[in-house]
This record gives sequence, structure tokens and C-alpha cells, in this order.
Amino acid sequence: MIERLFSRGAVSTLESMLSFASRRHEVIARNIANVDTVGYRTRDLAELRSVDAGVLKPNGNNVDLEIEMSKMVRNNALHSTAAALLAQQFTLLREAISGQLHS
Repeated sequence: MIERLFSRGAVSTLESMLSFASRRHEVIARNIANVDTVGYRTRDLAELRSVDAGVLKPNGNNVDLEIEMSKMVRNNALHSTAAALLAQQFTLLREAISGQLHS
């Protein structure tokens, strides 16, 4: 019974969103760290197929710091929202279990 609560529905979806945002943060951070690396090309998670990349520079690098920082801000907002919603789900579950659910 309890396993079903966490294996599907909002909790599972929010957990997936948090995992996705965490993985994407790592990829974006790697792009930013390689802003001056010769031949480095902007990467993103396969699920996104992002076309947000800067202009190819003479050294073969296409990382645009402004674009990557913008991605980081949007990704942070996704992570924060998912974390807040997940916390709310656990609060509702705790209230339901303790019989303190208010209408």
C-alpha cells in the first residue's frame, strides 16, 4: 500500500523532476566550466535536444556564458518548484496519516 503511494502519481513525478534538474545542473555547470576550452561544444541532456548554443568561435567552442547562465536560472527555478511541491505532498501525507487533514 505505502509503496504504491510513492511509486506513481505526484510524488514519483516530482522525484523525477528533481532528478532531471540535478542532472541538468551538472551538464550546464560543465558547459560553463568549459567556456574557454578549445573545441568544446555545448551539451545538454538527451531528453531536451537543446538548440540553445552560442555562435561557433574560431577556436571551435560554442559556449555562450549568457545562454548557459540563463539555462541555469531556469533550471534552478524548476528544481526549487519541484522541491517545494514535493515538500507539500509529504506534508499532506503526514497530515492524512495523523488524521489532521483540514478542509
